[in-house]
Amino acid sequence: MAKYREHFTLDPHDIDRIERAIRFEISQHAQHVHAEDPDAQRSHGEIRALNDLLAKIFHQKVFYSQVNRTGVPGG
Repeated sequence: MAKYREHFTLDPHDIDRIERAIRFEISQHAQHVHAEDPDAQRSHGEIRALNDLLAKIFHQKVFYSQVNRTGVPGG
């Protein structure tokens, strides 16, 4: 049976493209929900799943801020 890779080599531009694609997909599903499409319930579930995926990506990012001479982040 195949195994999933645990580590990926993606640069920030790759991550940005992935996030933009997910946001575009969310907007497509939101149009179905807004138009009261018969598949609106399914689209609502997809929106929730895609937002959860965006949250996973966001929480794996490491944000750095410039540190001044006192050692306190500059915010």
